[in-house]
Amino acid sequence: MERILATLNRAVGVKGSLIVHRDGIVVKSLLGPDMDTESVSALAAATIHATRRSLARMGLSAFSRLVLTATHGKMIFVDVDPTYLVVVTRRDINLDLTLLEIEGAAYKLRNLGRILTG
Repeated sequence: MERILATLNRAVGVKGSLIVHRDGIVVKSLLGPDMDTESVSALAAATIHATRRSLARMGLSAFSRLVLTATHGKMIFVDVDPTYLVVVTRRDINLDLTLLEIEGAAYKLRNLGRILTG
């Protein structure tokens, strides 16, 4: 897991990444020195919870990927069941290229989860 996150963090524009459970419990975190793991995981848990709840009220299934754009950067959330990969990036990145890296990491994490639980 750590190796997957470390590789992802080397992608252009990525400031850090972590894996969290839906309730906000951090499984693994490799955030940059200017980011507080507790704050990022709390924001991630709140965003995941609110989004899932709103989608359920509209009769829609859970999301597979969510991009949150803020003033100073982006957060990308990818469902890697039963956890979420959360990636913090600079705001000015080329999201198309970075999403390829993120989806590759998500694929590896899903496969790792199957191996560990199977």
